[in-house]
Amino acid sequence: MEKAELELGRSATSAKIFSNRTTVGIFLASLVLYGLYILQSLKQGATSPKAALHSYQQGNFTWTTCHGNFSCSTLEVPVDYHSENSATFNISLIRLKATKEPYKGPLFINPGGPGGSGVSFVLRVGDVLSRWVQGHYDIIGFDPRGIGESKTIRCFNDGIENKFFMANRPPYVGEGENPANFAIVREALVNQCFKKSGDFLPFVSTAMVARDLDALREAFGQEYTNYLGLSYSTFLGATYMNMFPDKVGKVVLDGVLDPRAFSGEIFGPLDSTFRHTDDVVDAFGAACEVAGPGKCALAHPDKALAINGKHYVAPTIRKFLKELALRPILANSTGKPFITEADATQVLFTTTYKVVMWPDTAKAFADAIFHGDGTALANLLSSAESERCPLTEAYSLGTAPVLCIDGHHDDHNNLTAWEDGIRKAGSSSPLFAPLMGWEFLSCLYWPVKAAERYAGPWNKKTSNKVLIVGATGDPVTPVENAKFLEELMGGSGVFFQHEGWGHCSLGQPSKCTLRTIRDYFVHGLVPKKGSGCSMETEPFEEIVETAMDDVSFSDLHRMADAIPFFK
Repeated sequence: MEKAELELGRSATSAKIFSNRTTVGIFLASLVLYGLYILQSLKQGATSPKAALHSYQQGNFTWTTCHGNFSCSTLEVPVDYHSENSATFNISLIRLKATKEPYKGPLFINPGGPGGSGVSFVLRVGDVLSRWVQGHYDIIGFDPRGIGESKTIRCFNDGIENKFFMANRPPYVGEGENPANFAIVREALVNQCFKKSGDFLPFVSTAMVARDLDALREAFGQEYTNYLGLSYSTFLGATYMNMFPDKVGKVVLDGVLDPRAFSGEIFGPLDSTFRHTDDVVDAFGAACEVAGPGKCALAHPDKALAINGKHYVAPTIRKFLKELALRPILANSTGKPFITEADATQVLFTTTYKVVMWPDTAKAFADAIFHGDGTALANLLSSAESERCPLTEAYSLGTAPVLCIDGHHDDHNNLTAWEDGIRKAGSSSPLFAPLMGWEFLSCLYWPVKAAERYAGPWNKKTSNKVLIVGATGDPVTPVENAKFLEELMGGSGVFFQHEGWGHCSLGQPSKCTLRTIRDYFVHGLVPKKGSGCSMETEPFEEIVETAMDDVSFSDLHRMADAIPFFK
């Protein structure tokens, strides 16, 4: 790999993975052991070296039954791939085994985030994924380094200490709020994380996770990596494809981040991510008006707070949010006894991900706007707490550990510059860009740089063609990103357009897109350039359930529920 393609947090001389002498010794020892293994296998009746190799590679894992039909294991990897004496840790894995021949190997899954657990995702929807690819793959979920059970980044001694700290966090910086009060809490949180996990923080970049993914490929004894990446994990996919272009197998990227923006200045993702988010709110409102009051609780023009041309639902929601900034409302919920502007905005943002949520969200906003009752909004916002006094710290950093070191904030290096960046980003999405801009504030105080980061080029010729899926109404990964990645890849990727609202092709799923992705994974069929699928269901309309290959719309909605939110 050319040195210019990677930025390393050390000198080039210390970036050698192994010395030549060590490499030769390991190679010769491995060769001798492998030869002895083959001889022993042949004595026991092994029919071919290929069969013996498969058995040998399986020896890299100790699989134990977990969670019913799943099996769990780990893979030991170095913290720093560029140091001979690096400490190691275990990547957490979960597997749902293939059920049909021909066996096509492992299919690695990452649900996005960054900060999403691949183990949890596969545990929730592995059965759907397996049926989707007709049982020909082992479905493999892995927790990226720093996440879940893969050396989780910790900031506190225990869960109770974490809760005490977060209880003192001021609300989102809304109208009339003092940004300095919010900023000092973020700075304190970052300092706390650095005290507990500072030695590990430089090593959780996407480039390092890409190396872990390739280590998994090698440990499984595979020539190529098969991978399904959703949302942020499309950036992981793009990084892997360009760091290891000759190892790319069947790869689907659905809900694409612009890799140049995500690896660049910190406000780049805001500009490229929220380009259509407010448009989805307008689509939600227009669909509600068409559906009428029998199907959408907000479809009451006589109760509208505002009207813009012929539309009234989206303008009413926007007017209500402005009023909340000055006058929050109460909610009959012990977990969330009141609703602020930030709370309601968060519910609305969540709703843009999944069309199936639109009726419930409309009912919750109708209760709040027409009756002053924030209970339904609070119920949508809050999840039930399993422990009031948890012993284990909840992961509360969101995207920060990865986002802050994959990119940079050279142009926004103080709070005043940050506020200016948020104001400019608000021109693309007045509703949501400020909310996310303040969520990213931790990066202003992030005390480390990546030990290794990948920032291009993005046009390496891959060993197999990649399928790039973009939804026309995606609120956080605009379809333009998918088209642009196809151009960047210079013939190694094919863009496929999914007509629908919501995040990824799962936000408003279609059997047509489902079939296209299945045929790619199972039969190696790459769709023609410029092809796509039209919308098959309408918002606020009841879905007629028709299964295809035992995968239903309910299954796909369950997958959409499991995708982590960008925060």
